[in-house]
Amino acid sequence: MLCKKKKLALAFLAAAALALTGCGGQKAAAPQETLVKTMEVIQRDTPIVYEYSGFVEAQNEVQMKSRVTGMITEKHINGGDKVENGQLMFVIDPRSYQAASLNYQAQLASAQANLSRIRRDAERYQKLYEQGAISKQTLDNTLSELKQGEAQVNAQAALLSAAQVDVGETNIVAPFSGKVSANELAAGTFVTAGNTILATISNSDPVRVKFNLSETEYLNLMAVKSAAGHAPLESLTIVLSDGSTYPLKGKLTQVDRSISEGTGTLTVKAEFSNPDNILLPGMFARLQANVGTKKNALLVPQRAVTEIMYKAFVYAVTKENKVEMKEVKLGARVGRLWVVESGLDGTETIIVEGTQKVKKDSAVKTQPITEEELDTTTNI
Repeated sequence: MLCKKKKLALAFLAAAALALTGCGGQKAAAPQETLVKTMEVIQRDTPIVYEYSGFVEAQNEVQMKSRVTGMITEKHINGGDKVENGQLMFVIDPRSYQAASLNYQAQLASAQANLSRIRRDAERYQKLYEQGAISKQTLDNTLSELKQGEAQVNAQAALLSAAQVDVGETNIVAPFSGKVSANELAAGTFVTAGNTILATISNSDPVRVKFNLSETEYLNLMAVKSAAGHAPLESLTIVLSDGSTYPLKGKLTQVDRSISEGTGTLTVKAEFSNPDNILLPGMFARLQANVGTKKNALLVPQRAVTEIMYKAFVYAVTKENKVEMKEVKLGARVGRLWVVESGLDGTETIIVEGTQKVKKDSAVKTQPITEEELDTTTNI
């Protein structure tokens, strides 16, 4: 029995020895190192410019609807025209409204004549009552008719006033100076009060650019003052879709009442003068807020940053070519780089390509690249 146990022990040791050796008695290969592309953390004086994407909005934009129903009999504008405040744009057939106005004028005149008669009777009956010639009941009836007559005059006057308003509403005028949309209705079109859109008019000088920024960015930008004493949000720049820079500066004029729960961002609007109508409603605009130059800023490529559970990390390579994760706080985006506010000291070598293939304590083989190669580097 003891001999059998010795044999089993020897067999186990032999199997363990085979596991530790390869063919020909060689040791098992060490884990293969993962090839990654790396670069040193960049450290230099850096102009900090926050960039945001937004869209141009008109200062005022109104969909014009008729307040009366009828057919358009006159059209005085064309699509794309500039109009002045109060300028006549359309005329709705006024004949039925004019007829109603004349009818209410006649009814008001009749009610006024009737009231004059009742008022004279009331004055006469008052004297007769004082003389004891008529009863109190007769006087009270006359005074009641007087009140009814006054009410009738007021009612007819109100109807006439409404009819005159309708007559005036048959002339559609521009509510403010601006530009008319190109899809306005033609003469002969039947329109319904409060329903049919006659045209859209917008005022594009000045214009507003709507964009979103995070709570942290908003607080940072509000706190910064330039050497001239201006805050970045008071001197915004627009870069248009063709890459050109709009010549006039803008400033923040509207801030939403609260942070959006869904996105965690704040919706704001900046106002820009637009005397030459270069900026059109709906146009894409990239806004830039310059906060000055940060001395000895630490910069890492955007592709080197990994987000996990709303936190930002970079993978750094130690002297032993092992991977370690470092949580970083990011600042402004500078081209293809991020400014790192905290989490790095500037001496680190970070992984730029291959982060998806490594994890903490992984062994890696590094291939250094330069900042100039970032745009031409492909994933490995």
